[in-house]
Amino acid sequence: MSLKNFAVVTAFLLMGTGPLYAQNYTTKVITVIVPFAAGGPTDTVARRVAVPMSKTLKQQVIVENVGGAGGTIGANRVAKAPADGYTLFLHHIGPSTAPALYRIRGAGVMQRSHSVV
Repeated sequence: MSLKNFAVVTAFLLMGTGPLYAQNYTTKVITVIVPFAAGGPTDTVARRVAVPMSKTLKQQVIVENVGGAGGTIGANRVAKAPADGYTLFLHHIGPSTAPALYRIRGAGVMQRSHSVV
């Protein structure tokens, strides 16, 4: 067997082992942080999304309202959570403007976060 053929066969064999090392994502409860009061439009969207998300992922999805300081308290809680994908942040444009409005530590959370569409 030539070296080129050996490399091709090895590559195909290794591609099949990828799923063996994959981790299951939904092994614990998912928390969606909403940085506003319960009953508002952002909270309503979060709760309406959480139900089908829970059914699809076969895991409990909790919506937690963490209001205060124009959304920065909730944003800071998400920023300090482990980066494991089990804490999500649902907001509107308010927290995006916080760095320009507040001179508090941690107001730049939006620059350090990643969007999920």
